[in-house]
Amino acid sequence: MTGRDYRPFVSEQRVGNREIGRPEEADKLLLRMKQGLGSSRYAAPDYEKLKALALDKKIAANRTLIKVNKLAAISKASRENSLLKQHKMVWDKELRKLESARKIAEDEHEDLIQRGTSEESSISMFMLDMEDYTLQLAAQLQEFQQATADPIWTLKEDLQAWLAENGHLVGTDQMGEVLDQHAEICCTIDSVKQQQDRIMSVLNKEQRELEMDLNSSTLNKIFTGAEKFVVEGIPEEATELSCPHKALKESVLKEFIVLDRRYKGMLKELDKRHEFVRRSDTGEWDPNDHFTFQALVEQHTHDLPNRRTLYMDRLRRQLPHKTRAELVEHEEWVRSHRYYNNHRKTLINTWAKSKQELYNKAEAVFADAFLAEELQRVSLINHQKQQEICQQLYEKIQLWREQKMEAERLEAEIEARKQEKMEKQRIREWEIEQKRRAADKEKIGEFHTRLEKEQEMAEKANQQRLEELQRLMKVQAEHDQERVSYRKEVVARKLQARQEEIERKLEEEQEKERRLQALRETVQPIVETDPMRILQATQASNARLGIGIEEDINIQKPLFDLKGFSADKVISDPRLKLEQELRRAGLHTNPYAMKLLSQTKPLRSRTKDQESPPITYGSWSKN
Repeated sequence: MTGRDYRPFVSEQRVGNREIGRPEEADKLLLRMKQGLGSSRYAAPDYEKLKALALDKKIAANRTLIKVNKLAAISKASRENSLLKQHKMVWDKELRKLESARKIAEDEHEDLIQRGTSEESSISMFMLDMEDYTLQLAAQLQEFQQATADPIWTLKEDLQAWLAENGHLVGTDQMGEVLDQHAEICCTIDSVKQQQDRIMSVLNKEQRELEMDLNSSTLNKIFTGAEKFVVEGIPEEATELSCPHKALKESVLKEFIVLDRRYKGMLKELDKRHEFVRRSDTGEWDPNDHFTFQALVEQHTHDLPNRRTLYMDRLRRQLPHKTRAELVEHEEWVRSHRYYNNHRKTLINTWAKSKQELYNKAEAVFADAFLAEELQRVSLINHQKQQEICQQLYEKIQLWREQKMEAERLEAEIEARKQEKMEKQRIREWEIEQKRRAADKEKIGEFHTRLEKEQEMAEKANQQRLEELQRLMKVQAEHDQERVSYRKEVVARKLQARQEEIERKLEEEQEKERRLQALRETVQPIVETDPMRILQATQASNARLGIGIEEDINIQKPLFDLKGFSADKVISDPRLKLEQELRRAGLHTNPYAMKLLSQTKPLRSRTKDQESPPITYGSWSKN
């Protein structure tokens, strides 16, 4: 490809033996050959105009981008406001719950004090001691406040009074008088700061000690509820039970050891599976952050729509130093920690319950053995019958153990199915979240694809419109050139006619002046000196009164006829009325309004000399 444009050589003229013979076809082909590669039908592109158009398109695109960004910001702000409203509803609900719990606790506290301080109460002395201790703490707090806080407030008031009294001396010649006082005040302030630092260090130390005491295992067991205590081995009450048969007693007591071994193995297996949970009570997080996490998650109940989305957003706001991955990881840890504690507590409670049931069963079996021995003694039952009874009793114990093991196995299966169900629910929620994100990404991709297609279509339409405008502008330029030439000729003719009219008017003025001069000479008054004329009426005044004038002379008639437009005629013009109404409405610059004004006709039609010339855009384009 050479890059040349061979399209001008593509002739649309008809060819053939019959067509070439026509003179107009030969002239057209000859004209095309003379023009060569270039064509007079197409003008050279105006790159400055194209740059201006490209700049306009770029500015329009930037404005559109600004609008899109503004809409995105508004949408984001709307989502943010919606989340904040939902957070506010959750917090209001939690606040009402806490206020109710606080009121209940205060009522219980008041009730405990009233019942404890009554004379019939068994803890009246303890409650009185507690009341004395409360008063002692209040007195110590008052003394501490007087020794630490009150002097600081007094010092502040003294400093404000000193500044009000000597503040105007700062920066003047009398400043030296207050420098000594200022130095003394600074020393006092430094001393007070040191005392406060020592007091705060002591208070911080006491605070840490109190927090350690409150977080100790003993208090945690008291306030949070300790696990049910299970004594390993054979209970003393079971060993003290009497049984007529030693072998039966030993076999029954061995069941306690088997039961302990089985539950200890289950607890050990549970601890092994959740080793990462047992490493730390807070999941290797700061205690305050862990407490905040638990409190915020518990605020959002399970019946709340979009529960996980809400509390994850709340955690992101409350713990900005934690990433989403860390929050999700800690969420998994909290779930595992809760499952571990609940399952361990369930196992220990079941262990204690099974041990108590085994003790009750052993007691019943030993009672049956005594009853059987007594019956044997009474009925002289032989030794073989006694052995059979013992075997039956032992079989009962074995059957009970098998039933107990079967119940424990079923409970374990139920717990496993429950855990599996929870895991499936969590996976289902995660899959729903992933599908939602994938759908959002797909929608965004479709939006970008559709936007690119629209931009391409807009660019093609703009390019076609530009080519059409260039063609129309070229045609309009040629038409305007013809119009300009024609208007020049019309203006020249008008100027020539105007000049002739001016010369004609000048001659008429000169002729009129000559006639007036001749008239003035004919009417020039020749009067004698008469002082009394000043007191007499003039001919003009008499003429106004109609005295001494001829009937065919109208002295009041103006010398020249006035020709022009009155205000009523101007106002009555419909074009003026339409223009005023459009201007009042602010539409006078609208293209449609300008076109309407140009098409509105006056009251009187135009004369032939005011009509447009015969050459018009439509007739030229047809030619």
